[in-house]
Amino acid sequence: MEIRKEHPQYRRALRALQTGGSLPPAIKIQGNKANPQYQAIGRALKQIMPDRRVIEPFGGAAGLSLGMRPQEALLMDINPDLASFHQRLINDPDSLSFEPETFTYEAGDSVMMPNPNTGEMMDLGTVPQSLVDEMGGDPFFMGPKFYELRQEFNELRRKEGEGVISQRERQRKDQLFLVLQHMSMNGLLRYSPKTPDLFNRWAGSLRFTGNKPIQPSFESAYFDLMEGQKNRLKPGTGNTFRPQKLLGGRGRWDLSPWSEVMQGWEYRDRPLDEQLESDIELNPAKDLFLLDPPYLGEEGALDFFTMDDQQRTLALLEGLSDAGFPTVVFNSFAPDVVDPIRNMGFDIHELQRKETSGGKGAVRGRKSELLGMSNIDQDAFQNAWNMMNQGN
Repeated sequence: MEIRKEHPQYRRALRALQTGGSLPPAIKIQGNKANPQYQAIGRALKQIMPDRRVIEPFGGAAGLSLGMRPQEALLMDINPDLASFHQRLINDPDSLSFEPETFTYEAGDSVMMPNPNTGEMMDLGTVPQSLVDEMGGDPFFMGPKFYELRQEFNELRRKEGEGVISQRERQRKDQLFLVLQHMSMNGLLRYSPKTPDLFNRWAGSLRFTGNKPIQPSFESAYFDLMEGQKNRLKPGTGNTFRPQKLLGGRGRWDLSPWSEVMQGWEYRDRPLDEQLESDIELNPAKDLFLLDPPYLGEEGALDFFTMDDQQRTLALLEGLSDAGFPTVVFNSFAPDVVDPIRNMGFDIHELQRKETSGGKGAVRGRKSELLGMSNIDQDAFQNAWNMMNQGN
């Protein structure tokens, strides 16, 4: 039986690199536009406007640009973790490469977990060889490792915010960001407090796949050490002390396919109000804007993005449209968003997507979504899009 190797999406990315197809994002976050529907839209846009620089004010995981694969792209985001990771991915991908054992358990490793009240590390015991054998020799982790790495990541973010982080520590922080995304529930980027700056904690929660039983020795050690303290965990429930395999299996994580496609791209850490400063030279005849903001009114959207921010996004759209820039926008199909964009003269399309990022089944299902376009030939786009859909 062949063992799946490297980054979980490496083989798909390498195949796309070799065939000229759309690459999946290197990190998994909510709304990353990796669905074939969005990739078909991107390829259709590239077909009718092949030589334009793509500008994404809400760069996120770069899913739209990776779908299009332009020669030049400028991506921006308010999230410094996304910007730092992608800057390294573009400029120094080898420094993101690692052996999965670096962030998982091996026999004899201490199982350390931060005290949820004080942050002090608690030693819960040692990983036995029998557990390694039970996991088939594949890299694996449990909740304690996730919370240990999350605390380290937040401490490095604090040091970066204070300007006292070393280059080696910054490299470690970007690696942790990559690995924690693949350990987190639905890849959601959540911060506490809500705004994703370097002085707020990244608060992603633990993902769980598989059916391995709770490890009683580590669980009992945790509850013994937490006796008499505030504690949200309950014995015998949850996934904190269940082992699970790290996505991707064995093999060194390699991000070279993404880096090769992204040569000639930039990714900047920049809030919405500062994105179109004078240091960015713009040309309606050469640039294409793709806007994919946090969706209005949807569970799991970055809830620091208020209605005022939606209004600022609408103002940006109007300015770009009036200046003649080809502009594409995605958002929820809510009247508060759709009506103003329609009134600006945008062509409106209603997409359907399967929602899978909600934490509860009640918020999942199929949802309507806005695709708005301005200064783009709709007949040419529709013909190209139909051709892309026929090829899927």
